[in-house]
Amino acid sequence: MAFPTETVYGLGANALNAEAVAKLYAVKGRPGDNPLILHVRNLGGAIALAGDFPEHARKLAREYWPGPLTLVVNKSPALPAWVGGHPCFTARTVALRVPSHPSALALIEAAGVPIAAPSANKSGAPSPTDASHVEADLGGAVDYILDGGEISVGLESTVLDVTGGGAVILRPGAVTAEMLSAVLGTPVREAALVSGESPRSPGTKYRHYAPRAEMTVVCGNPEACAAYIAGKLSAESRPGGILATAQTEKYYKNYFKDRIHFYTLPEAGDSASGGLQPGEIAALAAGDRADPQTVARNLYACLRRFDSLGAEVIYAEGVGESGLGRAVMDRMVKAAGGNVVFV
Repeated sequence: MAFPTETVYGLGANALNAEAVAKLYAVKGRPGDNPLILHVRNLGGAIALAGDFPEHARKLAREYWPGPLTLVVNKSPALPAWVGGHPCFTARTVALRVPSHPSALALIEAAGVPIAAPSANKSGAPSPTDASHVEADLGGAVDYILDGGEISVGLESTVLDVTGGGAVILRPGAVTAEMLSAVLGTPVREAALVSGESPRSPGTKYRHYAPRAEMTVVCGNPEACAAYIAGKLSAESRPGGILATAQTEKYYKNYFKDRIHFYTLPEAGDSASGGLQPGEIAALAAGDRADPQTVARNLYACLRRFDSLGAEVIYAEGVGESGLGRAVMDRMVKAAGGNVVFV
């Protein structure tokens, strides 16, 4: 079944049932070497699944659980070799999280087992931040969708590897490097995936979070970004999309006049599709550049909105990479397949 967490909606299965986990991979179309995050109800439940749970990991768990932090630890030898991933693979480590959404915690409590739960969407698509997104992607392939309304964070959890005596970020999220460093009293770095290496965290190897349209991220000051995007879309014949910020809407109104349409995010259940004609432009303001949390909360919904409107090319304004902005940019760049321009 699909259920809400504070980050995104997850597609849940009994993490200890090989048949259920295999079905989860099949429903999503998820690559078999892409690991899973196991959701548990408290620190004790996480320790029970770990071969060791070092003190610095416990310190972070006490600070940020329940919440959007996933800890990768060495797996208990008592667990089947495949637990933490696809039943046809083996895993030395396991990724664990205690979500803070009350519906998620109630579900884990009622299930009485750890719940493996990647995002409840087709693999590679923008993650779902509303129950209607789950329905649009997975429809009848899911037995139940637990509708918890819109979520609060909007980006997947921070994933932190704590197996090597230190702490290395495998995927940035709402619990930032600065926040982790403050608790540990030592700098926390971000890891890069080595070519050919099996991923230790979801969201690190394959194209993720992507709309159907071709997408480019444009980084620079607001006015320069708007000028560059306007120049590109002025010569574009395909239906276009602009992922703007509150600071730049005024520029696009001046550049495009009648060619541009400013849209808001749909209400839950809105299934409007199509509408853009060749050469027309849809603009959505994801949020405020000065407040990356607003962009994080709306990013995936904006990308899905462009899909529903029929945009074939999207230009997205980048944000600053400090704090939560680092996670926002990570998702944008992956959604764009690495297409980034600096102006």
